[in-house]
Amino acid sequence: MSPVDPFVPGRQPAGRAAAPGRLAYLQSFANTFWDLDAGGVDQWADVAGYRAWLLRLGFGAGGTAEREREQAVEIREALRTLARRNHDDVAVIGAVPELAALDRAAREIPVALRFDPAPRHEALGDGHAAAVGLVLGVLAEAMRDGSWRRMKACPGPHCGWVFHDASRNHSSQWCSMQICGNRVKGRRFRTRQSEVVGQ
Repeated sequence: MSPVDPFVPGRQPAGRAAAPGRLAYLQSFANTFWDLDAGGVDQWADVAGYRAWLLRLGFGAGGTAEREREQAVEIREALRTLARRNHDDVAVIGAVPELAALDRAAREIPVALRFDPAPRHEALGDGHAAAVGLVLGVLAEAMRDGSWRRMKACPGPHCGWVFHDASRNHSSQWCSMQICGNRVKGRRFRTRQSEVVGQ
């Protein structure tokens, strides 16, 4: 059993439900850019922050340096970009820079297949390699079974929170309608009103 099985991803914007199962780990990894409990700071702004995150999740942090932090950030940003593309509900095909970044990491980070009690990918090693390896394994499973397409990044200005779209028709757009959705709609309304007045 890996350190994140079962995984509790933490607080979500406006009480939105977290992603189910192991997708919650991907969600938490992708959202380390914005710590809700610390006023919006990047949890991985420096090596000390990345090490603290690894230790909090039970991975260990021995040997973790700037190179590992940079690799984790590159993978995190690839996840967030791919989640933004899920708003169109179109499968990513062809040469995509984010997939190339994930492939580079996959060549370096060992991942194992396990079949008992259920088929899944598990990370090998400890620390950074285990944390990133698990991201790659869970993401590969989610892309294969289609559950990744329900992971979206909020398009709200100054947001980008990765959330799970649990709606029946995959139509959720915002991390929270009360927060980002209403702000964007209000801004659009004010813009339209000023255009009408200016005519």
